[in-house]
Amino acid sequence: MILSSYALELLPGSWFGVALLLLGSMLLVVDLQVTNHGLPTVGGLVALVLGVLMLFGILAPYLWVLLVALAAVVILLGVLFVGALSEVRAAKERPVTTGIEGMIGEVGVVKEPIGSSSPGWVFVHGEWWRAIRAIAPEDDVYQQACEQVIGIGRRVLVVGLQDGKVAVVPFEPAGLGHSKS
Repeated sequence: MILSSYALELLPGSWFGVALLLLGSMLLVVDLQVTNHGLPTVGGLVALVLGVLMLFGILAPYLWVLLVALAAVVILLGVLFVGALSEVRAAKERPVTTGIEGMIGEVGVVKEPIGSSSPGWVFVHGEWWRAIRAIAPEDDVYQQACEQVIGIGRRVLVVGLQDGKVAVVPFEPAGLGHSKS
């Protein structure tokens, strides 16, 4: 892009002001990419203000109009970046709701009986999943004595995933289960 001499004479300014504008923009982008406490945003806003003041000249007759417009832009950018950063921090603290981690803790319904040696089918989170019974180490001795089966219609809690199958435990006591024969 070639600038004519007329355009360079029409807009007063300095290259230092342009450099400060670029630095301010870069600091604002950096603040969105890294985890910090907003220091690059403050630095970016200060660099933008100084860059605009140096670019258009501090002793210009229209300085008050420039300062009002500049203050409005800086306040708007500050609110936008502070709001965006607080939303990012809040999203990092929320529990995971997708993927494998999001399945743990979900409650489903047994559609095909689940035994410790035979996988069944459960309906969890709007999807059909192959399911295996999760057995706690303290229940291992009891499990060897008698085969426990989770019947059709019982509610189960997902406690993990193994080899593409959900590991489940009964969600309600055996006496209160919905068994369909």
